[in-house]
Amino acid sequence: MNRIRWGLIGCGDIVQRCVGPALTSISTCELVAISRRDPSALQRCVKQFGASRGYASWPDLLADDSIQAVYLASPVYLHCEQAVKAAECGKHILCEKPMAIDSRQSAAMVDAASRNGVHLGISYYRHFFPVVQRLKEILATGEIGDVMQVRIDAAETPLFSKDHPRYWIFEKDKAGGGPLMDFGCHRIEVLLHLLGGIETVKAATGKVYARHDVEDVATLLLEFANGAHGVLAVMRGGTENRDTITIFGTMGSVRVNTLSQGVITVASDGRSQTETLPPHHNPHLPLIEDFTRSVLEGTAPGVDGRIGLRVQEIVDEAYRSAAAP
Repeated sequence: MNRIRWGLIGCGDIVQRCVGPALTSISTCELVAISRRDPSALQRCVKQFGASRGYASWPDLLADDSIQAVYLASPVYLHCEQAVKAAECGKHILCEKPMAIDSRQSAAMVDAASRNGVHLGISYYRHFFPVVQRLKEILATGEIGDVMQVRIDAAETPLFSKDHPRYWIFEKDKAGGGPLMDFGCHRIEVLLHLLGGIETVKAATGKVYARHDVEDVATLLLEFANGAHGVLAVMRGGTENRDTITIFGTMGSVRVNTLSQGVITVASDGRSQTETLPPHHNPHLPLIEDFTRSVLEGTAPGVDGRIGLRVQEIVDEAYRSAAAP
């Protein structure tokens, strides 16, 4: 077996821009089927990506014995049910972030994959950014000494109207939470990748736009296993997008102004050096390549279900902390 036959569950914006083009350009992938509820939209997606067939329901797609792996690009509240069923059908699963509504559902997904002997990966694609790998290398070599503090500031501006197809991200029962769930989870995975275990989590959340029932601002104070502290600030709203990470060590610091651009500045020994390590033009492609290779070779993917579960546990801890009196 040198190719994996894929099925797509969902065909929204992220599939149109990233997942679909990746699956149709990687030599070890073959996109054979797509499911989407809207019949006309389904036919457009099937034609756009050259899939062999389309299904109006995801259970029908999972019943297709020719499919070996599925990409779950559905709303987060559907992930657990779909992943468990996919595992029971013997399909390998690559699931969009956030992994699930909460850590209980995430654990059920991990358990289902383990019981059925299939791979489970979560789409934390920043894990594979060259600039993130460079950050890990800098920390491993001790170039800035022992890490004392890390700060991440992430903000997105879109505020969708109720008729927008992604308005569900503002509905707690469907999204699980606000920007902390939606894109804060990405940054938590990066922090775990760079610095290892997070021991304690304290958080505050707030709502400025009261018409939504999820937070639009969240600030986390984290303590890592080595005693270092982390501050993660996320918000949705305002007038600018931000995606910065700064790490302070005993001998210097390293800063990335925008992770998606990959400009990194290292300050150490009285000198400052900047280099640019942009990500692949399709950020999902390295992620899907890695997952497909893990299936073909029988190895663990770079971001597996257990990592996704730990991210979700930290998100849950943050919400509990913010809700505490």
